[in-house]
Amino acid sequence: MTADDDQDRWHFDDRWYLVTAFSEVGSRDGFGLELEDVAPSPGKGVVLSAFYDDSTSRISISSKTAHPLPLDLVEQFLEEVRIRTVPRSGL
Repeated sequence: MTADDDQDRWHFDDRWYLVTAFSEVGSRDGFGLELEDVAPSPGKGVVLSAFYDDSTSRISISSKTAHPLPLDLVEQFLEEVRIRTVPRSGL
């Protein structure tokens, strides 16, 4: 992985990925992250997503691709999910 000015943009195996945070209050209530393959063109779209459900206090992970993903990329995404979605009690 290489660093970029944008901390949410990652480089793995000659591909660039972008992490996007979102919240949802419609059909489900919670917070999530999406990992999108953005470059080189054409991008492959969202490849992983994670969602923390406020009603169950559970995180679900979904793969949105049939293409193999580097293990380091998946591990980095999971660490980002742990940091940004798991509520910190007492903080």
